[in-house]
Formats: sequence, structure tokens, C-alpha cells
Amino acid sequence: MWFLSELRKALEMNTENVPLLTFLSDGQKGIQDAVKRKFPTSSHAFCMRHLSQSIGKEFKNPRLVHLLWKAAYATTTIAFKEKMAEIEEVSPEAAKWLLQFPTSRWALVYFEGTRYGHLSSNIEEFNKWILEARELHIIQVIEQIHSKLMTEFEERRLKSNSWFSVLAPSADKRMMEAIGRASTYQVLRSDEVEFKVLSAERSDIVKIGTRCCSCRDWQLYGTPCSHAVAALLSCRKDVYAFTEKCFTVASYRAANSEEICPIPCKIEWRRTVEAPVDDDTLVVRPPKFRRPPGRPEKKRICVEDLNREKHTVHCSRCNQTTGHYNTTCKADVMKSIEQF
Repeated sequence: MWFLSELRKALEMNTENVPLLTFLSDGQKGIQDAVKRKFPTSSHAFCMRHLSQSIGKEFKNPRLVHLLWKAAYATTTIAFKEKMAEIEEVSPEAAKWLLQFPTSRWALVYFEGTRYGHLSSNIEEFNKWILEARELHIIQVIEQIHSKLMTEFEERRLKSNSWFSVLAPSADKRMMEAIGRASTYQVLRSDEVEFKVLSAERSDIVKIGTRCCSCRDWQLYGTPCSHAVAALLSCRKDVYAFTEKCFTVASYRAANSEEICPIPCKIEWRRTVEAPVDDDTLVVRPPKFRRPPGRPEKKRICVEDLNREKHTVHCSRCNQTTGHYNTTCKADVMKSIEQF
């Protein structure tokens, strides 16, 4: 709640209107309540990585995990129901277990917000990214993340300088594949904005005015599907103009253009007197802390301790520096006496 409160304050200070965001999380009640209170108009989805891991642990069946991902990625209600029927056929208990998670929170076809095909949060990748810093003290963790971000932003700026396409590589690849498939379709024009696109397997209705196709790929992924590309090319429209702005190289460069200023060494820090708070001052207070139940967290280590020489354990029973104590020594008693 505290984190999302501060996020909303920051957005209100730096944007004219708070944007409609999409939150992806593991579905914990605390996060759900915070999103509902602080961002009531935004959408909240469950991370499919967590959901698939949960069903895997609960029922120990890899096929259920595979079918669940297929159902989550389905772009039509018919395809979704087919996969759910397969899940029920494999395990009726698993199908009943899934009912506790609203389909609007994890299935792409029923989600009310905009996800552009993303079904998982990237928290697992972030944890791997800061693996070396996770056991350090909080200030050292922040310093490590800060340094990594400086490097990451610079690498992204250099990398994007070599891109000469309209779209970023992943979106450009998707567009090229759509253009390749579109060349085999037949397009029937209804009016200026509505088309019927015929392929070997099916027919789809494309409305370029509202940027939608009956296959729903255009709406769900933000880039024109192959049916939409066929319709747009038939009337000599620029397919790139009908792609969401966030996929362009220009947007990628703008997102990584801001510099991350370096932080001086700790010995150069100086304590400042807390200034009086006025209407224009944003004060970020730490969250209220209460010791949680259960086992305490693992003790964090200082960065200086990483290079410190480890203590060698000596056994007083067998008189050997073997890495164990006398209480765990398994040497024969007579042999130990002979050594002494």
C-alpha cells in the first residue's frame, strides 16, 4: 500500500493525468487491495508463471501446466473453452481448483486491460539480475542496482543506435512474419474501413478504423495481425502507422534517453538538516514496520565480508582440521586416542 501510494504521488506530480496502468503480480491479497484502492481504474492480472507453478505443485502433472498456458494464450473464447475442456478431461479436480482464480485475471481473451501479450511479470528475471547483491545491506543493494542501471541504460542507447527500422526488433520481426503470411490472403473490401480477409483455413473481419480483427490478435498484441496487414496493404495504407507507438524505435530510445546520475562515494556524503515541509515538498516516509510472524530473514552480510578469509574448523576429538566439530566427528575412538 505504501509503495503504490508513493507511485501514485509521483505520477500525479509528473503527468497531467494518471495513465491507465496494467499491474502483473502473484495475486497476493495485499497487492490486490492496494491496486484496487490506489489505482481503481487500472487493470490487475495474475502472473501466469506463478499460476502455472501452483497448479504444477498441486497436481504434479506437466500436461496440466502445458494446457493452462495454451488456455491463457488463447485469443478467442472458443479456443479457450477447448483448452479448459481438455484440462477437465485430464483432471476434473484441477479444473475445479482453477475456479478460485477469475479468468479475467489470467486468460488473455477475457482480460479487460491491455497486456500486449505479456502474461508474466519479470520479477524472477530481476531477482536473477541482482543475485550478487541480494544478501547485502539495503544501501549496498541500492548502490549495486544503481550501477547496473547505469550500465544497462548506456548499453540500450548504444544498441538502439544501430537500429534503422521503424519498430524495435521484436515488434519488427512480428510485423515481417505478418506481412509474409498476408501475401497469401484474399481481401474483399466492404467499404473504406471494413474488409473480409480469406485464408486457406478461415475468414476474418478487419476494421481498420477501430484497429480490430475478428481473430483479436491486433487488439491483444498492439501490432497489426496478418489479416489486418493484408487489408491495409490492399488499400495502400502504411502498416507501421497502425502499430502502437510504444513498439517504435523512437519510443525505445526516448524511454532510455534520461541519464542516471552517479552517486558520490559514501565518504563524501554529508548530513543535511531536515528542511521545513511546505506544499511543494514531497516527503517519502518509510512504511510502518511490525515484526512478521515466523522465522526471521536470513542475516545480510557486508560487502567487506565477501573477501574475508574463512575460519578453519578444528576437531578436538580426532585432532584434524577436517571441517567438522567433535560433536559430529565420526572417527573411530581408538584411532583418535592413538593420534593423541
